[in-house]
Amino acid sequence: MKRRVFICVLPAALGLTCLVPALAAANKSPGVVELNVSSDGDFLAFAPDELTCKTGTTIRVIFHHAGERITQQHNWVLLKPDSEEAFITASLKAGESMGWVPPGDKNVIAATPLCGIGMTAMAEFTAPAPGDYPFVCSFAGHGEEMRGMLHVTA
Repeated sequence: MKRRVFICVLPAALGLTCLVPALAAANKSPGVVELNVSSDGDFLAFAPDELTCKTGTTIRVIFHHAGERITQQHNWVLLKPDSEEAFITASLKAGESMGWVPPGDKNVIAATPLCGIGMTAMAEFTAPAPGDYPFVCSFAGHGEEMRGMLHVTA
């Protein structure tokens, strides 16, 4: 499975929501489907918390940390079905030095790096077989509430 991680750091004061689509369009490859997701401001939630794509498609997730006051970092981690609890336990053991993502964890399909306030990160991967795939923020304590679902269709 092909997995790429990109980091793009842009100051929020520059109007990040306007710059990200321009950046993505400039780097968009034919056949790449872009999915945009962000933290829900300073809440421990994703917006949106449900995404949809077709199996076999190259997916580029553009994740933005939209918080303004709480300085904790966020990321977006796509997991195999029914693996959230095992992953969250493993991420706590991996700790901050590993970015809260255990290296080589077989439950991880794709992940962005951790982002601070106003930062944006990207992850690119091939959409897996049809089904429902959970995504979480792996920062300590966030995975219990900060969750969503990627629905992969045939």
